[in-house]
Amino acid sequence: MSVDRPEPDYARNMRLVGHCDQGGRPDGVQIIVHRGYAYIGHMFSKGFSVIDVRDPKNPRAVNYLAAPPGTWNIHLQAHDDLLLVVNAKDMFAATEFADERAYYRGQLGCVVGTAQATAARRDWTAGLAVYDISRPAAPRRIGFMPVDGGGIHRIWYVGGRWAYVSALLDGFTDYIFMTVDMADPEKPRAAGRYWIPGMNLAAREAPA
Repeated sequence: MSVDRPEPDYARNMRLVGHCDQGGRPDGVQIIVHRGYAYIGHMFSKGFSVIDVRDPKNPRAVNYLAAPPGTWNIHLQAHDDLLLVVNAKDMFAATEFADERAYYRGQLGCVVGTAQATAARRDWTAGLAVYDISRPAAPRRIGFMPVDGGGIHRIWYVGGRWAYVSALLDGFTDYIFMTVDMADPEKPRAAGRYWIPGMNLAAREAPA
């Protein structure tokens, strides 16, 4: 916890009431607040952090779970006792994206090589991790759905049987839409796929 509370240069109808350095990991991509705890996916610190925000004036870091090597956990979702966390290739650590602008150009699957039918050597973990957060400060991994390719990126889950994700899979030029069956949280499974015709290079599709 930092004793310094930076004041914004400019804010409209907002007032800073508390500050936390997130356990020395100040970067964050997505923040999900659930039952008084904030779950923060990191881009550069890897993994994700848990911050106790029940006292907004004194938020404090209570846990950090590291991502596997070469992997980032930048997006997550929480509902009831479940936390879903993406696992994907750490794109900004890849030489292909030494210039960050390259990430946003062209077909990502072609840039990182996952669009090829035969996958290149993997040095990252790709898939969707499921954590039990019945003890909010101590997430416990209970399930994992692996995928072949760059991994899971965006995710949407508001409880129930279905989760929805974007995924960079082997053979596709870019992220496609996937439905994940969460009927058994310990065994999440891919249930459906949708893509724009022309994205499936492995099936020799060609864009119009």
